[in-house]
This record gives sequence, structure tokens and C-alpha cells, in this order.
Amino acid sequence: MSDLELLFLVLVCLYGWECACWLRRGSVGFRTWLGRRWRAVHPGALVGNQHGSFILAPPLPPLGYILTGNQFPLSLSAEGVFAYVSPTVNPGPRPQQTGLFFRFDKIQSAEVKGKKLLINGAMAVKAYSPGSAQYLASCVRQLVKAPASERAAAIEKIFRDTFDSKAAKNRWREFQKQTGAMRWLVNALFLYIFVLVPGVIWHLGLRLSWMGLLAGLLVLTASIAIEFRRAHKVFYPEAEDERFTHFLTTLLSPVTAIRAQDILSRPLLETFHPVAIAAVLCTPEEFRELAGRVVRDVQFPAMPVCPASQPEAESTERAARAALRKVLEAFLKRHKIEPDDLMRAPQPLDDACRAYCPRCLSQFTDKQGSCFDCGGLQLREFSPPLRA
Repeated sequence: MSDLELLFLVLVCLYGWECACWLRRGSVGFRTWLGRRWRAVHPGALVGNQHGSFILAPPLPPLGYILTGNQFPLSLSAEGVFAYVSPTVNPGPRPQQTGLFFRFDKIQSAEVKGKKLLINGAMAVKAYSPGSAQYLASCVRQLVKAPASERAAAIEKIFRDTFDSKAAKNRWREFQKQTGAMRWLVNALFLYIFVLVPGVIWHLGLRLSWMGLLAGLLVLTASIAIEFRRAHKVFYPEAEDERFTHFLTTLLSPVTAIRAQDILSRPLLETFHPVAIAAVLCTPEEFRELAGRVVRDVQFPAMPVCPASQPEAESTERAARAALRKVLEAFLKRHKIEPDDLMRAPQPLDDACRAYCPRCLSQFTDKQGSCFDCGGLQLREFSPPLRA
């Protein structure tokens, strides 16, 4: 293998790494290649750990899009903030959580350090991004300032905002409008690096062509970096440090420049619940499947429901889950889905199946018992068949 071939191999490997996106538990990725069919993607165990896993963005033109939606990682009540939520939007175990409880009348500060939400100087939550951490801090500050009698309504509004599918749809449409030129540029850069450059070097040789190829590369990467900076300022106006870092990286790294669109899109809808995003982007079948999983997990969270023995923490978890359930069910009804229909028992796989887990829908041959995968959740018996 020649030095030039080795260089291209390294370039391909670097590009593959840029296509890999880390997805934390508590998040759902939404991925499309041609822009017509969106698929919900959950963190898996194959290329990850207990915290999350890598998912692959569409690597080939037209490069597609990737978005993420997140569950709200705090339990809120009129009394305080509990850095723990019992439901999870992903199959499998919950994400790791600190489980710290803070009374509102004891909260002196809610600050952000990188992705960390610090309450009274203690790390309550490691958020999905710096922008997500800022959002959570603003919610806590808002509730600290609110009178105790108004906090329940304010908490419900926070949850309703995460299910505002109309706002999510409008933000996505604006993103497509603002990044139209960038989409052409990143695809052009991909073809330039992986098609045009090898072809020109093959026919003319590197000595005759390197200066012209370098000039073309600089024009494309600079154009993408400028478009990136402009769009980033539109959608994330307060993230100045992050904008400068990404702008510089995009300007200096061609493979990063090809994926510049992903850097912009991944956090675009991160404050919206995955079910709300699925209602906008996914097929009715995928939307219903994700909604069913979330509804069951809110109603039947894995055991133990609350890791803390503090009465205030337990009551906050119950209150937050009740508020979430109320908002979720109202959202589904607006989309012509009855929550009770999603809670129905599955069809038995065969005559030997006697019971099922109401959370994960696994089926069992024993009528009595519990689901190990759901922390010991009590099984439900199948209804006996109707006789003619």
C-alpha cells in the first residue's frame, strides 16, 4: 500500500468516526437518509455501555439528518427537585442518576458548568448537552421564584412545553430553511474528497494537481464553516464558546465539515420529548409503538420506583410522574390515540403463556411471579378466552 493510499484509508476511518454519534440513555435518536422515512433509534448494548451507545448517522450522500429527543431528567413537585425519574423512554434499564433531592426553600443557586446542572454547588444532573443544562437550570430558577401555590401549574406547563409538537415542527422547518445552502455544500465536499480528488490524482498525479485540489478544498470548507456559524447563531444564539469551537474545527477539518449539519441538528429538538418528535417525523406505526412503550413505563415503571427513602423525594417522584402522565395522555388524545388502547395485554404467543409483564410485555408460563428484567415488577395474568 502506497503512502497516498494509506492517507485515504486514514481519511475514511476519520470520516467514519465523525459519523458515529454518542446517544445517552434517556434519549432517542431520529435518523433519516433520504428525508422521507424517519426511524427512532435507541441506545444499544452492542457498541456502548450502561450510559449509552454509538449510533451511526447516514454516511453517504445525500447524508440525511439525525436529531435527538430527551426525556425530562428531573422530578418536580411543589416542594422540591428530585434528580431522578422512574420512567425511561428506552428499552432496558434506567439511565444512571444522582438521586439528590433539593427543597425549593433551600435552593440558593442553580448553575451550569459544561453539561452539568449544579444546584447549591452539587451536581444534580449531567445533561445531554450544554444547551440542555441551561434549559434545566432556567426551569429550576423559574420554580424557585414562583410561589408554592403556583408551582404545580408551572410544572405542568414545563411538561406541556416538552410535548409541544407544533413548536417542534416549526423549529424543524426553520432549520431546513436556514441550512439549505449548507446541505448542498456538505454533499459537494463529500463528493469532492472521496470521488473527485482520487480521480484527479489517479489521472494527473499528485505533483500536478495538489495546488488546485487544495484550493478547492479550502473554498468548500471555508464556505461550510461560514454557513455553519450563521445557522448556529440563529438556533443557539447564547452558545458563543461552543459556536467558536465548532467553527474552528469545521474550518480546519474537512471530514468534520462534511458532518457540520449533524452538529447543528443533533441538539435542535433536545428539549422536546421523543414522543412529541415521533408525532411530527415518524410514521403512525412508529409513533404508536414509541408512545406505547412510554405510556406503559410511566404507568408501570421498573422496580424500585424510588431509590430514596426520604418521604419528600418519594412524594416528588409520584407527583412528577402523575403530572407527566396527565400531559402525555392529553397529548395522545389530541393525536387520536386512546392511552388505554396502548395498555392492553398482548396476544399470547402460544397456549402455554399464562401471564405477561405490563411494562416490557414479556410473556411467562407461570401465572404468578415477577419480571426480572423490570426489577421484579408483578406479572399480570392473561384474561381467560371467551367460550362460545
